[in-house]
Amino acid sequence: MSDAGSDITKNISEQDPDTHGLPRDRPRGVIRRLVSGFLSYGVVILALWYLFSHLHNTSQSSDALALITWGQVVVVVVLGVVNLATNWPPIVIALPGLRVREAAVTNTASAALSNTVPEGGAVATGLNFAMLRSWGFALADITSEVVVTGTWSQMTKYILLAISLTVVTIQGTAPPGTGWVALGLVVLVVIAVVILGLILRSQRFAVKVGAWSDRVLRWLAHLVRRTKVPDLATEVPHFRALMVGLLSWCWKRLSAFMLLSQLTAAFVLGVCCRLQGLDESTISWAMILTAFGAATFAALLIPTPGGLGVVEIVLVSVLGYGLPQSDQPGVIAAVLLYRLATFLVPIPIGLVTYLYWRKSTAWRRPVDSRRIVAGKAVADVASKTTAD
Repeated sequence: MSDAGSDITKNISEQDPDTHGLPRDRPRGVIRRLVSGFLSYGVVILALWYLFSHLHNTSQSSDALALITWGQVVVVVVLGVVNLATNWPPIVIALPGLRVREAAVTNTASAALSNTVPEGGAVATGLNFAMLRSWGFALADITSEVVVTGTWSQMTKYILLAISLTVVTIQGTAPPGTGWVALGLVVLVVIAVVILGLILRSQRFAVKVGAWSDRVLRWLAHLVRRTKVPDLATEVPHFRALMVGLLSWCWKRLSAFMLLSQLTAAFVLGVCCRLQGLDESTISWAMILTAFGAATFAALLIPTPGGLGVVEIVLVSVLGYGLPQSDQPGVIAAVLLYRLATFLVPIPIGLVTYLYWRKSTAWRRPVDSRRIVAGKAVADVASKTTAD
C-alpha cells in the first residue's frame, strides 16, 4: 500500500470484524454511551412532542394517522425499496470489481445499523469495511470508495439545496430572510466546488491548502485549549490522492448516479405529499427539495439514529410553512409516509442482509484477493504527485 491515505486508513484498519463478525470500533465508554443515548432519544422524544402538539393545535379533529391508507403504505414501501436501490450504483462505480448484489448487502446492512443505534453512522462505517474486507477488497480501495462517495454525496446535497432555496426565494414562498441564506449558501457551494476542483487538479495547491488549514485549525485549537487536532497539512494531500485516481475516469458516471440517488429520495418525499392531496399550488417541488436538503443537513448537525426526530421536525416545519391549519395533518401524514419509506423500510431488509453475510461463506474471499484497481490508481497518483 502506498503512503497516500495511510493516516486515514490507520484507524479504519481497526474496523475489520472481530471473532463475531462485528466491527471493532463500537463505542466502549459507558459514559459516552449514556450521553449519546440520552441526546439521541431525547431529541426523538422532543420530536414526538412537537408533532403531536402541532397536530393538536389544528382545527381539525381527525388524526394524521387516519389520513394514511394501506394503498399509500404499499406505494411508499415500493418507493422505499427503489430509493435504496439507487444507492448501489455509486458504490459499484467507486469500487471497481464490486458486484451489485454485494453493494446491496453492505449498503442495506449499514443503513439498518445506522438507523437503529446511537452513533450508528460510525459503527455502520465499521461494518461496511468489515463486509468489503471479507469479500477480498484491499483497505486502500475501500477507503477510496468511502471518501469519494461520501464527498460526492454531500456536495450533491448542498448544490441541490442551494438551487432549491434560490427557486423558492424567487417564487416568494419562503420565510423572510431566506434570500440571504440562499445567497450565502450559493457562495459557499461555489467556493467549495472551486477549491475541491483545484485540490483535485493540483497537488501543489492541495499542499498549500492543507498547510494553511492546519495553521488556522491549530490557532483555533489554541484558543479553546484543545491539544489533539488532525494534521491537515498531511491529510489534505492524502485526501486528494484517495480521490483523484478514481475520479479521473469515473467522475461523470458517479455524478450522474449520485444525482439520481438524491433526486429519487426527494421524489419519494414529493409523492408522499401528493398522496395527501398537497398539490403543486400548495407545496411546490422546489419547496419539497428544500425540505429534503434542510432535513439531511440538520441530521448531520444532530446525529440521532437515522436522523430520527430531527428529520421529522425539519420536514414538518419547512413543508408546513405558510399553509392553513387544515393542511397541517396532511403534512404530518406525508412526513410519516416518507419516514416509513426511507427510515423503517431499510431496517428489516438490512437485518436480513446482515444475517446472510454473517452466516454465508459463499462470497467470502481471502483479504486483498480481489482485483485491485482503485488502490493501484491511488498508488500511481501518489507517485506522480510526489514529483510535483
